[in-house]
Amino acid sequence: MVSLVDLFRYKKEIMITDPVTGKDVKKVWVRVLGDMDLNKAYKAARLASAAKRDALRDPETEDYRDEVLGVVELSVEDKREVIKTAKLSNIIAEAISANVRPELPTIEEVAIDPDAATLEELENLDKAEDKIEKEYQSKIDEYILLKTQEIDLQLQALSTEELDKEAMQDVSVLVPFALFMTELNVNKAVYGTFQDKDCKIKEFESTDDFKQLPKHIQDFIIAEINSLEIRGSEIKN
Repeated sequence: MVSLVDLFRYKKEIMITDPVTGKDVKKVWVRVLGDMDLNKAYKAARLASAAKRDALRDPETEDYRDEVLGVVELSVEDKREVIKTAKLSNIIAEAISANVRPELPTIEEVAIDPDAATLEELENLDKAEDKIEKEYQSKIDEYILLKTQEIDLQLQALSTEELDKEAMQDVSVLVPFALFMTELNVNKAVYGTFQDKDCKIKEFESTDDFKQLPKHIQDFIIAEINSLEIRGSEIKN
């Protein structure tokens, strides 16, 4: 009999291929992480990003000299892109806050008999939902475009010294976030990849073990786990 845990452990078998020869080298199983493992993955990623942020804000560190001071060597356009990218997450949050997501239509609104809706009525419901979602997303996109254009104008008015200063500050936002996402995916791969179908025998002993793999294989495993997470959430909904 299948256990309750297994019912909610969305998983699949994947084949690892040699990026050079293209030949199959090993089968492994990947699964969606449970809450405990997911929390561990997030915590490890937060610790890594926090340490990186501290290093980027300390002028005595190599990270500061390499990544923060290195911004000065970028082109003017690249410096502007650093600043805009750092502000993008706030702009997206503002866009979502400023545009309330509309209620989607219900089956009762399109079907004569909601308990026995026809195929055409269900198709009409899909069309109505798609139209509302597209209109909502269009408003979000318009807001983001407008705010981005405003930032462009503000950045063009900055002096070289002001642009350098702001870009250097924003590096400490962008780099830790990028590291957070990288470490989160790596940890999810370590916790979510197994040698057996029952997902009892871990494939990797540590994140260092996983990072020894060719980048192509790392990206493949991470993509498979992420796609499985999306499928799992769809099933649960």
